[in-house]
Amino acid sequence: MVPQTSLPSISSVLLDRRLTAGLGAAAGLQIVLVSLRLPSWECPFFHLTGVPCPGCGLTRAIMLLLQGDVYGAIRFHAFAPIFLVGIVIIVVAALLPRSFIRPLVSRTELLERQTGLTVFILTGLIVYWLTRLLVFPGFVQLIRG
Repeated sequence: MVPQTSLPSISSVLLDRRLTAGLGAAAGLQIVLVSLRLPSWECPFFHLTGVPCPGCGLTRAIMLLLQGDVYGAIRFHAFAPIFLVGIVIIVVAALLPRSFIRPLVSRTELLERQTGLTVFILTGLIVYWLTRLLVFPGFVQLIRG
């Protein structure tokens, strides 16, 4: 029996065309709004508590990556490259025909089952977030802008 932690979840998302289209559209809209300096989605967790969530800073970090500023991107959020790759994969999965997506999903599912990739990324994200909160007092100020 496969442990619960290594069950594929990324590949399951990639199989759902509506979900990938919705996630890709939401990510694309957020990036466009931020790049045009228009009002965009604010983090509800940060807005309500004043404490940055594990994803706070990702939008600005991804924008910096897209502009070629790797150092600035990592300063805002070290997981930005991983999330940018994820966004690209989701958009590709939403746009390409199913016959092209199936090999991608199969490889992703195999990778998830063999490595526990999803759990590894999520655990790393939480540890990174807690470290930034507890060790780097300037983190909250960086997020506030």
